[in-house]
Amino acid sequence: MIRISWYLPRTEFLGPGKRFVLWVQGCERRCRGCIAVGLQDPAGGTPMEIDALCAEILRTPDIEGVTVSGGEPFLQADALGALLHRVRAARPELGTIVYTGCTYEALREDPDAAPLLAETDLLIDGEYIASLDDGRAMRGSSNQRLLYLTDRYRGVPMPEHRKTELRVEGGSMRLIGIPSEASRQMLQLLQEETP
Repeated sequence: MIRISWYLPRTEFLGPGKRFVLWVQGCERRCRGCIAVGLQDPAGGTPMEIDALCAEILRTPDIEGVTVSGGEPFLQADALGALLHRVRAARPELGTIVYTGCTYEALREDPDAAPLLAETDLLIDGEYIASLDDGRAMRGSSNQRLLYLTDRYRGVPMPEHRKTELRVEGGSMRLIGIPSEASRQMLQLLQEETP
């Protein structure tokens, strides 16, 4: 089982091309300025079977790859590693991008992280530090690194500018992508005005 917050079968945010994006539930970091506060509670979200989630990804046509964000994906490294391994076995053309608040060096020292690291093509590592938010695409703050763990994305053009999408579904608002300061302010205003 994987405890997820939600997933989006196809978006053009959080990596190159159209992507299946999975937001996992649970994070212990509590980074100041976190935009995903609702994903921090490890008991929140919904448990989903690996087979069911794998089937959702595999039946999504015309995607370049899978992006995993959160929450903190490496709290569920074993299950996510198993999921991505199954996905890649069935569709080896799909690339994987994983966002983490941990550093790559710390993850390499943690044997529990190995299953997910083994299935990751591009790792965006490091905690979010609001004072280092420089507005660049693909990461929240300048201390975070884009680490090419395989050659899959090496040389592939990454988005140059931050793009965000606001989705309103079932009475909840979700911001997709790495928000700019203007996006953050807009979301805050909308949340204040929503009863």
